[in-house]
Amino acid sequence: MIILDIEASSLSEDSYPIEIAWCSLNGQLTYSTLINPDTAGGWEDWDTYAETEIHGLSREICCSEGANVVKVVQATEELLLDHPVFSDAHWQDQKWLDRLFEAVGKRPPAKLMPLDQAVPPDKRFDLAVRLATPTRPHRALADCQLLAQIVREVRAGA
Repeated sequence: MIILDIEASSLSEDSYPIEIAWCSLNGQLTYSTLINPDTAGGWEDWDTYAETEIHGLSREICCSEGANVVKVVQATEELLLDHPVFSDAHWQDQKWLDRLFEAVGKRPPAKLMPLDQAVPPDKRFDLAVRLATPTRPHRALADCQLLAQIVREVRAGA
């Protein structure tokens, strides 16, 4: 099982992914990369509040250190074909995932699943309570790792 998280340029309708990461529930598989918005064409939206108060990533850093969208899509496509992928905000992350794939003329091969489906039905309330309390770093890999830890603990009954 894989948990995926995406950080974005803003929360507007024109937003796009600037960082994507995932990790397996056991932590053995991890991937994290910034995404260079200049390689997508037309990704201009930017929110300075998100940059300074949420994820701390500037457009300049994403452009200089980020991977080309083609490479990010290739890695993500492989992941989605090989594993069930969960997200704590699957509706929002799916929007950004769709936008990532659209940048290279593709569609994601699978949809993200809600994180609550990663635990048995009788533990979903416990998961919701645990998800409501942590302060998240709002960096994609750190968020994935925190979510994986919470899912493991809820599954174990901790």
